[in-house]
Amino acid sequence: MSRHLAPAARAAVLLFPLLVLGGCGRPPEPVAEEPPRPVRSLAVTASPVVAQWSLAGEVRPRVEVRYGFRVGGRVIERKVEVGERVAPGQVLARLDPQDLTPALETQRAQQDALRTELALARAELARAERLRAGNFVSDANVERQRATVDAAAARLQAATAQVGQARNNVGYQLLKADTAGIVTAVDAEAGQVVALGQTVVRIARAGDAEVQVNIPEQDLGRARDAQAWVVTLSGLPGRQWQATLRELSPAADPASRTYAARLALLGDTADVALGMSATATARGHAQTQIQVPLTALHSREGQAKVWIVDRATSRVRAQPVTTGAILDDAVVVVEGLHGGEIIVTAGANLLRAGQQVRLADTVQTTAR
Repeated sequence: MSRHLAPAARAAVLLFPLLVLGGCGRPPEPVAEEPPRPVRSLAVTASPVVAQWSLAGEVRPRVEVRYGFRVGGRVIERKVEVGERVAPGQVLARLDPQDLTPALETQRAQQDALRTELALARAELARAERLRAGNFVSDANVERQRATVDAAAARLQAATAQVGQARNNVGYQLLKADTAGIVTAVDAEAGQVVALGQTVVRIARAGDAEVQVNIPEQDLGRARDAQAWVVTLSGLPGRQWQATLRELSPAADPASRTYAARLALLGDTADVALGMSATATARGHAQTQIQVPLTALHSREGQAKVWIVDRATSRVRAQPVTTGAILDDAVVVVEGLHGGEIIVTAGANLLRAGQQVRLADTVQTTAR
């Protein structure tokens, strides 16, 4: 068959085996191995951490009494100002006495008239009893006169009670403080006509300063279980007060969806002024937590992961983790780490699975 091939074809057939043999004898080009990437690392440890969080609040009085007159009338004098300290029995305001003095005089005049009527009835009873002793009148006349005396005595007793009530009303024209406190508001001025029970002055009882805070829904449980509360005031730097949770509203505020709570301050509160801005810090139970820097996290397919460095081979593998609370520069890992692992803390987004790394430094995690 080779006799029928063209000269060029025969040359190609003869050269092909030589080319194949020449290619098989050439050594393969070496593949450049990537040098280990230097990374910063951290040795994970589980540490006991005291959970704590802070809430903004305001100093409020525990008891604020709204004082009003027990009778209506025109205010002629107000004796206190907002912020003034008052003592028990101190006069706060006064009504015009012209409104109630005539009523007292009227009741006294009626009392005098009934007293005279009773004396006359008793005299008639005595005369009837003398006539009955001489058989000049019957027993019925004596009993009738005795009933008249009893009726007059009852009317005099009622009039005496009315005089006492009128006298009390005159005394009610002076509005007095029941306990020591601080005037927080004034709701009536001199010349104003007020009704019975209308608020004139509001007084916060002294020594009962509290801090009101609003607790979010998600913090209700740990607020109830808090071991201690510490309160600091912006107006009194460098000082702090221990506090206890005295009151927690059972219903949320419809606008903010938070629960109002009152913290009772312990210790000396003489320098604490109402309305001061406060910060209340709650401390919970000690818990074992694993915290890692935020830079150690990377996300693949919507799952948070960290790179764990194999101690033997210095190669990395991705470990999915479940995160919890976010702190200032760290995050709590709830699941995925057990402690003792070495994780990459810088350059996590530049690594790939199985890549060899060189540890620049390794530090221990600390509890926060």
